[in-house]
Amino acid sequence: NIDLNEAWRTFNEKLSRENNKRKGVVSLFKKYKKAIAAALIVAFIAASAFFPLLKNAEAKLLNIFRLNKMQVITITLEDMTQIQNQFYNNDIKNITLKDYGEIIKFDSPEWRQISPDELDKVKSELGYEIKLPADENFEIKRLYISKIEGLEFILKVDKINELIKAFGGTHLFPKELDRKPIIINFGKAIDMDLQRKGSSEKEMVFLEITKTPEIVVPEGVDIDKVIDALANLPFLPENIKRQIASVTDWKETLPIPMVMDKNTETKEITLRGNKGILVVEKSGPYFVTLGWTENEALYNLTIWPNPTGDNKNSITKEEAINTLLKIANSMR
Repeated sequence: NIDLNEAWRTFNEKLSRENNKRKGVVSLFKKYKKAIAAALIVAFIAASAFFPLLKNAEAKLLNIFRLNKMQVITITLEDMTQIQNQFYNNDIKNITLKDYGEIIKFDSPEWRQISPDELDKVKSELGYEIKLPADENFEIKRLYISKIEGLEFILKVDKINELIKAFGGTHLFPKELDRKPIIINFGKAIDMDLQRKGSSEKEMVFLEITKTPEIVVPEGVDIDKVIDALANLPFLPENIKRQIASVTDWKETLPIPMVMDKNTETKEITLRGNKGILVVEKSGPYFVTLGWTENEALYNLTIWPNPTGDNKNSITKEEAINTLLKIANSMR
């Protein structure tokens, strides 16, 4: 059993700690994908982030979709409090996750550091084409390649629908989804530490590249009914419902859940002809991250505040944004 008081407290503590760590779009998605999914399953926000397309692992693979677009689903701390109160008001203070489904990891993660001189050789291992920064002001200081473990979700639709009804909801998940494996494949990723030429370790930009997630849809599941159930979950705040409903192309769009605080601003931008996400802290020292998808690859550039806490030589917000945009536009 999960005590929801403890779950909410732990969730908020992790969010607070994460504010001081690498928190780019790709990092959050690949490093915390299981933790995010588990936490959101409790509130059933997880479906909006990870369940738009489905796969029956035992059936013939019928349709393969590559999520080549991204769209932010912003979740505020007020949203989380509202969801928490909804559960408490319905006298639900403990949840047994196994009653509603399970999350299974497959493909053991792998990680190794490689020399920047081996980059061309490593590119052939990835299984997808990538672009690399050509900004003459920066050089690759460190390079890592990793294999990201996949996830499989098994949902007990009857139990989930019972919970929806307990909140007065009438939009239910289709029975055809019951106990069907939902599998997401991620593939291999590259992480790079970029250093400004002639500068100290303090002036670093971090680039992460991973293949856009692949999901396979089986026969017999009505995706429109799944989306309808998601957009009308009775315990979700209207803010989140509207965002779920605004995703128009679920077969190509990867919703990115972003938990926002009062010091963080998220903006959707157009970058290299693709929709991108810019995340900026409103007050210094400034954390700035820029994410976008391009040709079946998900890119993320991040600048961290000076880890020593010395703000004398910290760059301004505008300088950080312009640095990332310049590197992104140099990708070849």
